[in-house]
Amino acid sequence: MSGRLKFFLIFFVSVWVILVVRIYFISIKSNTYYEELAKRNMIKTEFIVPIRGQILDRNGEPLAVNELGFSLALPPRMSLRSKLAELEHQVELLAEFFPSLNKEETINHYKRQDSPYNHDFINVVDFISYEEMHRLYPRLLQSDYIKILPSTKRFYPNKTTASHIIGYTGRADTKDIERTPLSKFTGIVGKSGLERQYNDFLQGELGYRKIKVTAFNQEIELLEEKRPAENNDILLTLDLRLQKAMDEEFAEKNGAAVVMNIHTGEVLAAGSYPEYDINDFVGGISYTKWNALREDPHNPLLNKLINGTYPPGSVIKMGIGMALLEYAGINEHTVIETPEYIEFGGRKFRDWRVGGHGSSDLVKSIKRSVDVYYYKLSQRAGMSNIAKVIEQMGFGRPTGIDLPNEFSGIVPSPEWKMKRFKQPWYIGDTIVSSIGQGSFAVTPLQVARHTALLASGKLPTPHLAKSLGDIPKIYEPQEALSSFQKSKLPPIRLGMYQVCSEEGGTAYWHTRASKVSIACKTGTAQVVGISQTDKKRIREEDMDYFHRSHAWITGYFPYENPQYAVTVMVEHGGHGGSASGGILVKMANTLSDLGYIDTSIEKGAKGNVKR
Repeated sequence: MSGRLKFFLIFFVSVWVILVVRIYFISIKSNTYYEELAKRNMIKTEFIVPIRGQILDRNGEPLAVNELGFSLALPPRMSLRSKLAELEHQVELLAEFFPSLNKEETINHYKRQDSPYNHDFINVVDFISYEEMHRLYPRLLQSDYIKILPSTKRFYPNKTTASHIIGYTGRADTKDIERTPLSKFTGIVGKSGLERQYNDFLQGELGYRKIKVTAFNQEIELLEEKRPAENNDILLTLDLRLQKAMDEEFAEKNGAAVVMNIHTGEVLAAGSYPEYDINDFVGGISYTKWNALREDPHNPLLNKLINGTYPPGSVIKMGIGMALLEYAGINEHTVIETPEYIEFGGRKFRDWRVGGHGSSDLVKSIKRSVDVYYYKLSQRAGMSNIAKVIEQMGFGRPTGIDLPNEFSGIVPSPEWKMKRFKQPWYIGDTIVSSIGQGSFAVTPLQVARHTALLASGKLPTPHLAKSLGDIPKIYEPQEALSSFQKSKLPPIRLGMYQVCSEEGGTAYWHTRASKVSIACKTGTAQVVGISQTDKKRIREEDMDYFHRSHAWITGYFPYENPQYAVTVMVEHGGHGGSASGGILVKMANTLSDLGYIDTSIEKGAKGNVKR
């Protein structure tokens, strides 16, 4: 046999051996695999999307709910060239029913969702109300392609109220789906506020149905079903009645305010002003409305409660005073001369009061907000020591409130300045920082937390969720003060009481209408410098609006039995007492009217502190 014949014979036998082995493997060995694959092809899993949880105030009043309605979907594979004309025809038909529907965007959206691996209908109209569906239903049924599905739409019944706190939902994008896979099925995700903070909980848990189907996708038998978990409502600490009272007070003002339980950290009302209608963002806000909000000089999109940082002015003086008692070699009874100004480095650092205050101790320095008291003693204490105490009392770091992206603010110090700017610290920096100016930057919520610390002796964690479903949210307050610092709280509290309750206090004439005894502190935080050549400071009301000082007031009540803290900051309001004092009183009186104030414990008008 020739070599060539042997080669062809071996090649022929080898090919047949390979074919026989392959046939054996497919028909015998792979039978189990293909049998299982065939079963899987007969069993279809349909996911059941949970309804997003509601957000309710502490009394069960709705703040974010779901409006029931319908959506419209088209079958997959219509983006193929052979069916593209039909897709365009169906979208044109829908555009007749819904004139606001953008045909080009709808077709592009459909094409992005369509693929050889997608066997589900594709939504092209996200929401139709019941009323609108009654009108359109007979006409929509005439199409063999349009499928009507149940749907929900987020609705905020109070529109602008607590808009920055509640937040809003929007259509889930690729990043949202990567972060929260369930949003692939719901199509929406929390974009801001509590909607974002608690998005995973509010979404619930996905359910499913496993069904046996024919080759034509017709259901034969239900094999297994799991209903979606929907115990996903959130009960908040907010009281809608108090929230609306706050809104009324800020009707013509810009800024932020918060009412907080000093012991538990529960936030009963919180607002950032101006607000906006959060319903505008559901389903996508129009370019016109978005540009109007973005270009508004009063920053309605900024949550000023936690993301607005401002110089605190004199509302920081209690914390500064605590540092002076610890590091300046004085006690609360030490009296120093407090003239109209001090001079350092060729510059005059003036007191706010023309003529000065004569002499002052700690209590008077708080009552009358004596700037020179802090100018002088801060130089003895040193800004590094002061900064350490201020940070200890909750500034320079987030409060921990359950809202996304809270800012930390700035507590200036020599170390901070060198790290940030690579520049040395000067005595002048200490002087201006001692009254909450210069590089100091705080949020209104940090000031409220600081006020709660002064009133209770402990640092609470502000929070807005009272319970998630059946699970209560409880935060224990922190022990932030040393035993020495706690021993110095009584004179600080007394000074705050005199601010609101004794003639000569900086808020006395603006808080006398309060139904409960208040301890408070005003602050006027400059936003522009005053020239050294000015002999007399220009009046706030004569300045351009954006040059006026921010007006602060922060306080707690009742003084004899502290329960609640309120902080108010009116942007460019001028004077703290006149611009903010009335809002503080309105919050205190509303709490009293609603039955929140426990007056069963009374210790006398001036507490247990002796002068």
